[in-house]
Amino acid sequence: MSEFDETILCSDCNQPETGVKWCRSCNSERFRQDFSKWTSGNNFVDKFIQDAQSKARNHLEVIEWIPYNRLRNIQNLAKGGFSIIYKAVLLGGFINKWDKENKQWKRYYNEIKDEDYEDAKKDNIKSPLNENEKHGYNIVLKSLNNSSNINDGFLNEWKNYMNFIYSAEKYELVSIKLYGITQDPETLDYMIVMEHMELAQSLSKLHNCDLVHGDLHSGNLLLSNNLIAYISDFGLSKPVDKPTKPNVIYGVLPYIAPEVLRGKPYTKGADIYSFGIIMWEMTSGIPAFNNMPHDLELALKICRGLRPELVEVPKIFDDTKKQKIFEDLEKKYLELMKRCWDSDSGKRPTSNELFRNFSEWYGCIPTEPIPGKILIPIQE
Repeated sequence: MSEFDETILCSDCNQPETGVKWCRSCNSERFRQDFSKWTSGNNFVDKFIQDAQSKARNHLEVIEWIPYNRLRNIQNLAKGGFSIIYKAVLLGGFINKWDKENKQWKRYYNEIKDEDYEDAKKDNIKSPLNENEKHGYNIVLKSLNNSSNINDGFLNEWKNYMNFIYSAEKYELVSIKLYGITQDPETLDYMIVMEHMELAQSLSKLHNCDLVHGDLHSGNLLLSNNLIAYISDFGLSKPVDKPTKPNVIYGVLPYIAPEVLRGKPYTKGADIYSFGIIMWEMTSGIPAFNNMPHDLELALKICRGLRPELVEVPKIFDDTKKQKIFEDLEKKYLELMKRCWDSDSGKRPTSNELFRNFSEWYGCIPTEPIPGKILIPIQE
């Protein structure tokens, strides 16, 4: 991201710019002039988008109504109780700045890669890319189940997230970007169009803004082609000081921290506990507690200290030196994992510590493992 200089003045109104090549006053007026040119078909959605456009201090805070026909290579990734997650290509990319010469929004996009055209040939792809479509941006879609008649309450979690962004002094810390909202023409359900981020980094950024995720589990993570995990769903994210509803526990049982199961408020430490369970799943290749019912008995056992059993990772490298490096990292990884799921939330690491550790380890991982061996053992 470019460095923002608060002393630069807008060439149109002569007021200080509010972001890199962005004037909130001028751009909000440009958005308002276009309000009559589009509609989602729902007054609540329209107002949500219009409010965001009017308040945006920079391009990172802009959302827009995205016609479904701008989406290509739509592929189902995961299904939860309240939503379905897809990945797709957004043709033309997202709003970046105002193009004064051509009097239109200039968009940020990438050249579409060969692998995206290959994906378009798969049977499970909806709205496949055409060969003449050259520019787009890879995004994630979150379809909101039964949202065809969406109301104001349905958007509350997203409103809370946007409002917190507006109140943050350092808005650049919040880089989990919402690009806009679209609607599936078949189900009529509305879909949030968003970016994905590397897991430890995105959790760190949420916590740095005093937000908690609230529902972190492997079902709302995406794995990229280069095996990097991303958060794809943060619909329950909320300010740390916002209380949850009394006597109501949200989430997937194996990932819920013991203090939350006992009725205590959801904190950053509870997110860290969930992260620790995900770390275990990355070493085991199976979901946590998949061999027992997810019921009251399991909840009680978790509160009493039950955690997933550690899995022995097989030898990965023939080279002795590389194997030693791997084993040293494995030891540190397991120690960090166990700290994450400590019963005492005060003893768990912070998200910043997690991010620092994973960033340091990333450059230490050897390459060229034993042919046929994989880092994550897959168990039946």
